[in-house]
Amino acid sequence: MPTKKSSAVRQLRRYGGCRLYDPERQAYLGPQDLERLIRRGVRISVREVDTGQDVTHEVVPPDLQ
Repeated sequence: MPTKKSSAVRQLRRYGGCRLYDPERQAYLGPQDLERLIRRGVRISVREVDTGQDVTHEVVPPDLQ
């Protein structure tokens, strides 16, 4: 059964030490969690908490972009 692609972008926050936080789930994400989201078709955006800078390209592995 095909998965639906989400049109909304999930906004994640990156804290010091490369910790990713998902405010929607109110939980920290590990690398496997991030990969699972992307493979399910969830579009994500990652912002550095301290600077507000978009760091999605630094966080998402090239093979999943």
